[in-house]
This record gives sequence, C-alpha cells and structure tokens, in this order.
Amino acid sequence: MIDIRETNVSLTIPFSTSETATLVQEILNVDKELKGSGVSRVITANNETVHINFKGAELKKLRVAVNSILKNILLIVKTIKQFEN
Repeated sequence: MIDIRETNVSLTIPFSTSETATLVQEILNVDKELKGSGVSRVITANNETVHINFKGAELKKLRVAVNSILKNILLIVKTIKQFEN
C-alpha cells in the first residue's frame, strides 16, 4: 500500500488597497492549475490581502506552482503600477 501524503502551502500577500487585492485574485483565477500537475489551489481576497492555498503530494510540483504564481503576482503588480502613472 502506498502512503501518499498531501502537503499544504499557504501564502498571504498584503496589498495597499482591497481593490488591488481583488483585481489580483480575479486575474490569477483566470488560469487554472494544469490537470496533470497534481496540485490544486484556492485563491481568495479578503480586504487588502490575497490568500492562496496549494495542496499536492509532490513537493517539486508544489514548488513549481508557488514559484509560478509569485512570478505572476510580480508581473501583475508591475502592470498595475504602470497604469497608475
């Protein structure tokens, strides 16, 4: 019998306004995790924070998913700042 334990990774990312947090959450929810990735995620916005919860059995795939979403958040924030000016 194979014992597969899921690992959870939770991120809480603060933003300056609730509007920005909601916008980031909506943009991130457009792209779903790939079905074969073995990783699931839930993204929610609450006031000025975005909460992201990952769940998966393979640590390498979790790391890749977390790195990917952090890169996407950086790109989103840079884009928002460009349009604010």
